[in-house]
Amino acid sequence: MITRFGPPFNEESHIASPEARIARSFLALASGDAVARVVAFGASVYVARTLGASMYGVIAFASAVVLYFTQIAACGIDMPGVREIAADASRAGTLAPSVLTIRLLVSAALAALLAALALLFLPSPEAGVIALYSLTLLAVGPNPRWVHLGLSSPRPVAIARTTGETLFVVLVLLLVREPRDIFAVPWAQFIGDALATGLMVWTLAWRGVRLPLRVDWQRAKPIFAQSWPLVVNILLGLLIFNCDLIFLRLFHERRTVGWYSASYQLISFLINIAWTYSYSLLPQLTRTRGEERERVYRNSVAQTFAVGLPIAIGGALLAPGLIALVFGAEYEPSGLPLRILLLSLPFMLFKDVGTVALVVSGRERTVMKMTAIAMLANVGLNALVIPRYGMVGAACTTLATEVLRAILAAHYARAAGWPRPSPARFLRPILAAAGMGAVLGWVSPDAVWAGLALGTATYAACLFAAGGIALRRGAWPSLRV
Repeated sequence: MITRFGPPFNEESHIASPEARIARSFLALASGDAVARVVAFGASVYVARTLGASMYGVIAFASAVVLYFTQIAACGIDMPGVREIAADASRAGTLAPSVLTIRLLVSAALAALLAALALLFLPSPEAGVIALYSLTLLAVGPNPRWVHLGLSSPRPVAIARTTGETLFVVLVLLLVREPRDIFAVPWAQFIGDALATGLMVWTLAWRGVRLPLRVDWQRAKPIFAQSWPLVVNILLGLLIFNCDLIFLRLFHERRTVGWYSASYQLISFLINIAWTYSYSLLPQLTRTRGEERERVYRNSVAQTFAVGLPIAIGGALLAPGLIALVFGAEYEPSGLPLRILLLSLPFMLFKDVGTVALVVSGRERTVMKMTAIAMLANVGLNALVIPRYGMVGAACTTLATEVLRAILAAHYARAAGWPRPSPARFLRPILAAAGMGAVLGWVSPDAVWAGLALGTATYAACLFAAGGIALRRGAWPSLRV
């Protein structure tokens, strides 16, 4: 355990059970991430309304392209990095400096390459927007988020993320007033990301973990050898995530890309919260052994399903009203794609927990194989349906792909020795979600706030009646599924 002065660096060391540690870490990380996401989402809504669907389609396309370079710049280090530091906290001071320095060099090279390619081969305004977005790669390489998470210290990550996104929003509100201000958006994103990375580096230094610029390849080589399958896996996952946007841009107009991106803005928030849970689960699964590890895994699968299912069903029923409320009448066509995309959420959560289990088992190549299979299916389906069915076809392809990935994750996790959760553990959430759906069926989709309140209350009441929520005096309610 690393200390400087004051409390121990490991913020969860006094909590006994792994489930409690996961909950504490997730709440600390997710609360900050949720605030950051809400702030960023507000900025996206403002940008979408101010730029209009066509120019917003340019931003969405540029973001989709830059995401590939972002993941290459990250070098797939995050998950194995969390695992290595969770297993031995002293590696924060010995391993992290070389890894972060190497990533900084890689990200600088990638930023120069991306800017050059965009300016040489793309039309305006896409070329200029992507060239400016390439600057955000410079904040990716030295980002020590994985060091904090490996040390079970999620609070600095949450604070830094929220601060960076808040600065991004302030700059967007100040600088983006009309469609021609589109180039201010990537500038604001770079400045916000750089601030977040700087705050995380400073916090580690304050705690006594110095991160000097140095390259010790012999020390860093093993973790890069472990991470490269995850780089491939993430790139394949990104292809699944946004190749529908690329196909839409190829076969349809910019406005269609803008509409579809609006629906994805809402689902992306939930996807990132799910990944936040994955990073909270990873260090705890790494530290537990035997029957305790199997129990934590089974509980994680059941509890994420119990949370994801009502969001998917309730959100799908209220989707048209959500789009109208958030983005305005111009984005009304986004409602149906959002309904379909939301139905994929429980399968995404199931897949994420299985992926964490495989990484803990050292099965990074299996994760890569699983994603490669899903990617081939996704690209093939997109090529078939998007030219004819547009956004609705893209959303259906995403749903089918996430179902496939969930099945593959369950299969490979079982083959790696992880237990199969009992089907009976899913019964209570299914019954409660059915009751919620029946009630929401009588609510107008336009009554969004009333529907959200009524749906949440109905699901909680039905789950409690089915015995899925435990109440104890002096303690928060807990899921019992």
